[in-house]
Amino acid sequence: MKTLRPQRGIAARTENKIKRRQNILDQARTMIATDGFQAFTLVELANKAQVTVPTIHNLIGNKADICRQLVEDMVTRTEHLLEQQEFGDPISTVEAFTNNLMALYADDETFYKAAFFIGEQEKLFEHELPSGIFHNALQLALQVCIDAKEKGYLLGNIDSLLLAEKLFANQRLARQDWMNGYIDLSEYKHQVLTGMFITFAADASSGFHQELIQKITSLTATSQ
Repeated sequence: MKTLRPQRGIAARTENKIKRRQNILDQARTMIATDGFQAFTLVELANKAQVTVPTIHNLIGNKADICRQLVEDMVTRTEHLLEQQEFGDPISTVEAFTNNLMALYADDETFYKAAFFIGEQEKLFEHELPSGIFHNALQLALQVCIDAKEKGYLLGNIDSLLLAEKLFANQRLARQDWMNGYIDLSEYKHQVLTGMFITFAADASSGFHQELIQKITSLTATSQ
């Protein structure tokens, strides 16, 4: 029995360390979302988390390390959503993706706003890298366009990669407005879907074009 006590003590200390680390990150993302990135300091974070600044350094690191961890957490959650995406017709695919994305953000809107803001401010998003959230989102959009062309929804007169980039841009522009507080999640969703349907319409076959027009008309009527 005596040999088990040190192991239990180590396990308890490890669990406590994990909890304190998570509390620090929770406090950090709340502070950034509430007061802004520029107002975020380690001294204030230590006060909020009820720890010392050296403890923050020991458990996570400096301000940049905390920011990086918040963004990595956001990227992990979002990429998990991308990996679960199933492909159907273009309309149902982008609607399912957008609904799932909005549900993800709504579950912890403060966190996602803070993480995106940090990523932009600290230039933690590398659009050109062959990995990460933006590259994966673009690849998802490209696959939707390729499948749509193969199934006859799109004519193929416009390059699939160009269409994918426009689909991606629609989502990114709406995200920027939401992140900066100009629109809410409902308007975010409306802008993404409307922009994507208009993009598809530029290369849509006759029958699919009519479906898209109906969807766009319905979205416009709903938002008014």
